[in-house]
Amino acid sequence: MKRANPHCSVAGCKTDKPHADDPAIKAVIIEFSDPEKMTSWVLHGMAELAYSICRDIAENRVFAWHTRLRQPEELYVRTLYALFIADEKELHHLLSGKRPNGLSVLYQKVNATVFEGRGVLQTIQAGLGIDSFTPMDTLNGGAHVSFPAFLTCIGLVKHPEFMPTDFQNKYTEHMNKYCTYLQYMNDLFKAGRTKEQVLAAVVSLHRPASYWQEKAKTVTP
Repeated sequence: MKRANPHCSVAGCKTDKPHADDPAIKAVIIEFSDPEKMTSWVLHGMAELAYSICRDIAENRVFAWHTRLRQPEELYVRTLYALFIADEKELHHLLSGKRPNGLSVLYQKVNATVFEGRGVLQTIQAGLGIDSFTPMDTLNGGAHVSFPAFLTCIGLVKHPEFMPTDFQNKYTEHMNKYCTYLQYMNDLFKAGRTKEQVLAAVVSLHRPASYWQEKAKTVTP
């Protein structure tokens, strides 16, 4: 068995001192440990990503937008994890940027806690060939500018008919939703709501229309 790191509760972290003892990391903790400030900064960052990526889509810069699709997803998931799942020591690790800090592990817990298991990033889907894939695989391949991702971009340029129908408008709507949710969280924290209260509201935000339709059926007239 590996000996636990006395300075950090996250398994695999190799820090040789508590994260908060590092002046640079302490500055990050001061800036982002407050939920109101965190959601405000993330909202501004998400809005810039939305503008930039959607502009690339509109101007047919396929490689530019395809290789950046993971950034909004990772920013949103990481923020939800930091706000509603991480305890203080784990939050310090997360804010430090030290490894391990992979998206997949964070997403699994956010999917269970916030999305109630409805998230699709790790759902296996059939590919065009004989292989299956998950949306997470696609995001990771693009983020790491892998050669298969490069080939995907080449294919989309040569065969635009393979692009999802109305992709530009749907992606713009997707990014606007993230910004709307982040603004809602920021407003709640600004109004003095607790993390538990905001989490309950965010969980409701992510429930699909079918959930509320089924719930309405159980209400006695």
